[in-house]
Amino acid sequence: MVVGQMRFGTSQNAGEHETSLENDRLGKTLVIVNRRNQALPPNGHPMGVGACGIGQLGCWGVSHTYGVQGLTLRDGAVPTGVVGYGQAVNNSGVMGQADRGAIAYGIWGRSVEGYAGYFSGKVHVEGALTKGSGGFKIDHPLDPENKYLVHSFVESPDMLNVYSGNVETDDNGDAVVPLPSYFDALNQDFAYQLTCIGQFAQAIVAEEVDKNQFSIRTDAPNVKVSWQVTGVRKDPYAAQNRIIPEEDKPEEERGLYLYPESYHQPRSRHINSERELAQEANQAQLTVQAAELLDRYGTEKI
Repeated sequence: MVVGQMRFGTSQNAGEHETSLENDRLGKTLVIVNRRNQALPPNGHPMGVGACGIGQLGCWGVSHTYGVQGLTLRDGAVPTGVVGYGQAVNNSGVMGQADRGAIAYGIWGRSVEGYAGYFSGKVHVEGALTKGSGGFKIDHPLDPENKYLVHSFVESPDMLNVYSGNVETDDNGDAVVPLPSYFDALNQDFAYQLTCIGQFAQAIVAEEVDKNQFSIRTDAPNVKVSWQVTGVRKDPYAAQNRIIPEEDKPEEERGLYLYPESYHQPRSRHINSERELAQEANQAQLTVQAAELLDRYGTEKI
């Protein structure tokens, strides 16, 4: 292994079968050229690599624009611009942090045709989650090979919890509905709905929620009643982080839109327009530089 300090106009080659660092005068950038060098990634299949780093900081970059940048030119689901693996216990594969500014993004994913983010496994959000729309998408139970089934989430300006079930009143028209043991601790501001099933009858809430249960009464005996109770969250986290249905946009987002096309406005009025234009320009420049380097060094060497 050869260790050296790299400057523009200098180059270092650790051997014919190793990775060399060379100055690319085309773009005045440092180029890492793979000369038949291979690495063994976690999937076990050897592949040519442009740079491989091992240490407390395997690869490190500081810049006024992009600290670390990756580009792949091959079609397919496997080639990836940047890959991170955390193979020891409690590692993180990729971490991003940006703390300053109302529109600072720790990680920003973008895709025009595909998914800006795709997660295979559990996802946890520590904090608020906002979205334009959402729901579940599953293989259609009646035709799982050819169709999907899509439903929208139920949404509300309140932090509502919904509970429902069926109960049958006794010979006196009374019934007690048990609720989960955490119900009282989690909820407040209850609302009730009762529907009699199978016969005409009147049903009322005889006693409201108390000690994780409530009582209903019908004017006829042995009536099946479908019930629903909603409660507003009152747990400590919810109490400290109430949803505000209407809020003013911060100064830097005024005059801009989350969904400009829905209001017949151009994409240039999207809140991320400046970021998007910068990314597109950078990607175009990087693609041109990559094509020049491939032509210069030959695809069989890189």
